Amino acid sequence: MSVTLATLDGLKSQLQSVKDLGLPVSNDLYSHLTEVYNRISQHHGTSKDAFEKFEQISALVKQNTIRIREADPDSAVNERANVITNQEALDMVKQCEDLLNERCPIVDPEQRQMLSDASKCQITDFADHAEIFEWAGIGFGENASLMINKSLKRLATTTGATSLRFFGKVFGTSKDYWVAQGSLADEEEVPSNMKQERRNKGANASVFWVTHDLMDDWIQLPECQPEHIQAARYIVKLMTGNLNAKVDSCPPFPGKERHLLRAQLARLMHTTEICPKGLYEIDEETTEQKYAEEFTVPGTEELKSLEAWCHVPQIILNAGRCTHFEPAGMEDDAKEEYLAKLNEEDKTEERYKAINEDTAIAGLKQFGEINPETNQVAMSQVDAWISKVVGDTQSYSRGESTYSYAVNVIQSMRWPGATTVAKGGKFSSIYIGDLVKRGDSCYNPTEPPEVPTDPSDPSDQPEPQGKDPNA
Repeated sequence: MSVTLATLDGLKSQLQSVKDLGLPVSNDLYSHLTEVYNRISQHHGTSKDAFEKFEQISALVKQNTIRIREADPDSAVNERANVITNQEALDMVKQCEDLLNERCPIVDPEQRQMLSDASKCQITDFADHAEIFEWAGIGFGENASLMINKSLKRLATTTGATSLRFFGKVFGTSKDYWVAQGSLADEEEVPSNMKQERRNKGANASVFWVTHDLMDDWIQLPECQPEHIQAARYIVKLMTGNLNAKVDSCPPFPGKERHLLRAQLARLMHTTEICPKGLYEIDEETTEQKYAEEFTVPGTEELKSLEAWCHVPQIILNAGRCTHFEPAGMEDDAKEEYLAKLNEEDKTEERYKAINEDTAIAGLKQFGEINPETNQVAMSQVDAWISKVVGDTQSYSRGESTYSYAVNVIQSMRWPGATTVAKGGKFSSIYIGDLVKRGDSCYNPTEPPEVPTDPSDPSDQPEPQGKDPNA
C-alpha cells in the first residue's frame, strides 16, 4: 500500500497536536519517533540492518530518557531569581520594621517579660567601626551596618549576653553565615565530655552565634570539643550553610557542620585576635586577664611595626585545649609528673607574644630582592602577617600633641580574610572568608595506578622452520 505525502503530513500534524495539548505524558509518540529516526539516520543511514534493528533502537530510546536542554542565559536566570511576590515583599518590610523598632516577634508575648535588658550588655558599635573598615576595603553598606547593630541588640535581649560584637561573615556554598561573638554570664551544665573546657575558659572562652539573615533569629553554636579541633586540622572543607549537614571528609570528622564551624571559629579566634602590645596583663592574684594600668595607645608609626601587636588568647595545644587535661583520682605527685610530661611534649607559648614572632607559612614563597651578582630574584617565605598604612598619613597638631587620620591595616596571611584596623586610638578586628587556613596540612591519599588493559589474543603465525617434509 502506498502512502502519499498528504497522509504523512496529516499523521505528523495529528501527532504534533497531541504533543501540544500539554498532556501529562512523559514521552509522547511524536518525540519518540523523531528521536528514533535521528538515531537511524546518524548511525544506520548507510547500512541495511536498520529495518531489523528498528525495535532495538526504539527500546534503547525508551530507556534513555535524557534530553539535552540548552542552558538559559544569565539574564533569564536573574529575572526569575529577583521576582518576589507581594506577600514576600510585605513580610520583608514587616521584618525590617520590627528590627528597626527593636521588637522581638520571634518571642511569644507571654514570655517577653523574661527578656533581658540590652543596656546591660556591652555591644561593640559596628557602625562606628565600619568607616575604618572601609579604608581596608571591607564594607557592607550603611543599611547593613545599621542592621548589624540592631540585630546584635536583639540578640542581647533574647540571650542575656554580657558582651557582644560582630565577628564577621563566613561564606558557604549554599548560604552564608553572619557570625556574632560574645560571652554569657550563666554557667553551663557539666559537660558530658570531661576533656571539654568549660564555658568562659580556654577554647570556649567565647560563645558564637550564627544566622543566615540579620532579620531572623540567631542560633548559638555548641561548645567546642577537643576532638573536633584535632580533626579540623587535617581536613579542608567549605561550609554549605546547613548546620545539620554531614561533613564528608577524609579522615572522617566526628560531628556535623555546626561542630566543624565552631572548631574552625575557635582556631581562627585564637590565631588572629590581636591587640596593641601592653594593653592587657595577667593579674597575679586571680591569674585573670585585665587592662594594664599604665598604657598609652601607640601612634600610627608605632603600630605600623608588627612588633607593636600581640596575640590576645592562649594558643590551642595539639590536644585541642588551651590547657592540658588533669585526670581525676591521681595523687598530687603523680599528677605533677604527668602534667610536666605533657607540657614537655605539647608545649604552650607565652601570653601576648608579638605577632612578628609567628612562623612563616610553610610551602608558600614570594618574590624577594634581586641578587646583583646573579641578577636573579630571590624567593623568600611569606610572613604570617602584613602591615600597611592607608589614608591621610599627614600628622596634624592638636594642642600640644599631634593627631593622624591614617589607618593601620594588619592582615593575616595564614587565615586570609582576617583583618585588624586601627585609627585614632581605636582598633577592631573582623573576618570575611571561607574558614580555610593557608598552609594547613591536608590528607591526600595517593591515587592508585591505572588498571592496564587486557592483552590482545595472538593470531596464528606460520611455522618459522617451515613444514616438516616427513609429516
